Amino acid sequence: MARRSGLAAGAFVLGYSIDFIWARLVRGARLEREDYPRLVLGRFRIHHNVVGYAAILAGLFAYPMVLIPLGFGMIVGHRIRDRLFWFIESVE
Repeated sequence: MARRSGLAAGAFVLGYSIDFIWARLVRGARLEREDYPRLVLGRFRIHHNVVGYAAILAGLFAYPMVLIPLGFGMIVGHRIRDRLFWFIESVE
């Protein structure tokens, strides 16, 4: 049980770290850059935490002790920094 808990906690921290690193690679070390690359498809902006949602969905079928907490780590990191849970937003 402790091994599985440690694996899940490690996956969560890894997901959070991936989000942390990704944001700084794109927006700068202090998140100072306001004009940075964004994925916009038509009228919708796709946020990078879409990978977290994909990891959770994949975790329903394979490696749930790793993929689900990994996805949650990415989503939580995005939520704390950008105040967004959703991975799609409408742009005008």
